Amino acid sequence: MNKNYDVVLLDLDETIFDFKKAEHTALKNTLEHFDIEYTEERQQIYTNINLDLWKSIERGEISREELKTKRYIKFFKTIGVNSINSDNANSVYINFLSQCPFLLDGAYEFVERLHKYCKIFLATNGLNISQTGRISLSGIKDITDKAYISENIGFSKPQKEYFDYILNDQNIADKSRVIVLGDSLTSDMLGGKNAGLKTCRYVHNGVIEPSPLCDYQITHYDQFFDILFSKQK
Repeated sequence: MNKNYDVVLLDLDETIFDFKKAEHTALKNTLEHFDIEYTEERQQIYTNINLDLWKSIERGEISREELKTKRYIKFFKTIGVNSINSDNANSVYINFLSQCPFLLDGAYEFVERLHKYCKIFLATNGLNISQTGRISLSGIKDITDKAYISENIGFSKPQKEYFDYILNDQNIADKSRVIVLGDSLTSDMLGGKNAGLKTCRYVHNGVIEPSPLCDYQITHYDQFFDILFSKQK
């Protein structure tokens, strides 16, 4: 059986990890830790602030250190809490997040099967503490080859340098044998294209829309094996 790719650069959050569930759990535990009422409205406020700041990181507008400082300053200001140190709250949140190794349905089985055919390098923009903890607790560390966390290597998706770092570290010269699998157009797909790699977007909870950034798009993990072993045009 002919195989099209030998290496998969696999995103984590919302590709194999259920980040929404993890974020909700971690925020709820953080607010309860500080005796602050948790509500769905406050969850949505935090989610929006956090997402906006991560998009700013992708655009190169702020650093990860600035994100750590700003997100709880903005959140507490918005909900009218001024008695909690934002840096302390962020540290507590990251610790709780690191203990939330929730995988999307079928993700473990998919990665386990995929690893029989390809090397798998986890490629994530997340923070080191939270991602390292969840990778270990989820069990996927044992069925993948290495994790590349942006905070550790100094570059973030969609920077070309992020992907070049992985390729150089693994001595991968033939880019045609590498594919990026992730959920985000602005980090995974754009980053893959910036680096001259093939890209596949996983849309597990939405509608596929055509994009020039995607060589492939799938809605179920099993569809990726059709790409892996399909006849190339």
